[in-house]
Amino acid sequence: MAHEKIVVGVDIGSTKITVVAAQGAASGSRQNNIEILGFSEVPVPKGAVVNGAVENIKQVGTAVREALAEASSRSDLDIAVVNVSFGGTQVKVSQHNDGVIRPSASSGEEVTQRDVDQLVDDMYRAKIEPNYDVLHVLPMEFVVDNSMNVREPVGRTGIKLGGNFLIISANSQSVLRTKKSLADADHNLKCDKMVFAPLATSLAVLTDNETKAGIALVDIGDHTTDLVIYHDSIVRHIATFPIGGRHITNDLATGCGIQVENAERLKQEYGVAIAADVPLNIEILVNFLAGRAPKQVLKKNVALIIEERLKEIAAMVYAEIIKSGYLDKLIGGIVLTGGSANIDEIEKLFEKVTNMSVRVGYPENLERTAKADAVSNSSYSTAIGLAWAGLRNIDPRVKSVCKPTTSFNTGTVVQREKVKEIPPKEEPGKKVGTFWDSFNSIIRKKDDGLSDY
Repeated sequence: MAHEKIVVGVDIGSTKITVVAAQGAASGSRQNNIEILGFSEVPVPKGAVVNGAVENIKQVGTAVREALAEASSRSDLDIAVVNVSFGGTQVKVSQHNDGVIRPSASSGEEVTQRDVDQLVDDMYRAKIEPNYDVLHVLPMEFVVDNSMNVREPVGRTGIKLGGNFLIISANSQSVLRTKKSLADADHNLKCDKMVFAPLATSLAVLTDNETKAGIALVDIGDHTTDLVIYHDSIVRHIATFPIGGRHITNDLATGCGIQVENAERLKQEYGVAIAADVPLNIEILVNFLAGRAPKQVLKKNVALIIEERLKEIAAMVYAEIIKSGYLDKLIGGIVLTGGSANIDEIEKLFEKVTNMSVRVGYPENLERTAKADAVSNSSYSTAIGLAWAGLRNIDPRVKSVCKPTTSFNTGTVVQREKVKEIPPKEEPGKKVGTFWDSFNSIIRKKDDGLSDY
């Protein structure tokens, strides 16, 4: 079967590097699917990536090199071109308006796609905070002369073309460190696109019907939680909160008197989002320190600790959705993703806090293979979305919402098949403190009994 180009996503997370190599079907009934060719997941040392930003170039470079080698071995490809993620608290989102006088308008010519793309390209020179680079320009509505809130300007006639845009920018030094870490992994490696991580994730886990109807993607990462709101298939609002799964783990470490590594394992294996559903008499033995007897921990207490922190995250998300003005337009409700989205009953807790429909999102539209089964979880969602970013645009109304990136090497490198044999590799099996008082008041209005469940 004929296929389109091969695309590779490299997700640089706070705890691990994930890589996915994929290709899209060129025709047939499955042309909207992608086939997973290779994948890998390699941990990064603690402190190498902080709040989504690369801090130690060498350590991240080494992890990326290992991850690319493993994915290359599984896919039998020489990976030379990648799409890479960026995110965290160093990202800023702002709204800008701009417009141009069309040179051809006097002759009565309609607005063309070239006019729209040129307007978007001009926004990369928008005035933003010093030492920040514009990496995404996301159009919302356009303006053609006196016609406001135009969704599709191409084909309309008018002299002035303008638009309202969401501008996503990132700290210049953080972007540079990311590029240097890729160059350290392989000086011949080329970066095609840098994509804001939650936007990439949305390509993997949201359906076209959801983005059209209105949906809020909530990505609970290790150090941060990201919110992306879609309506009418357009990105309308983006926010990042400095709280994530690591804070749940730290709460468990403190509350249970164990090390962070043990607390993370406790969260993953026994975590429950609603304590009321957990019996009082279930005990968990935690091997917290070598040479010491295991510590007994009540599963009920574990659930109470997790519940309190997740209620805080849910309240922050709900308050931001209200602030965005799109609460009543989100027919699809909320889609949860990220590592902490795997905690049992997390959907029920978010539904209780927000009174919205909630589901946990997993990668969609994958060709059903053993490799697809191995990556059909939240750990690979962003990397899969980065692969999708090489096959489809986040906003089909424009040429691209990504700033064109240049290679950090001196030569031109193209992706190619390997010429040497590679032994087959066995596939694996499948500051934040207490609650915000203002958010508590929101929760009480929604359900006076919330604090008791």
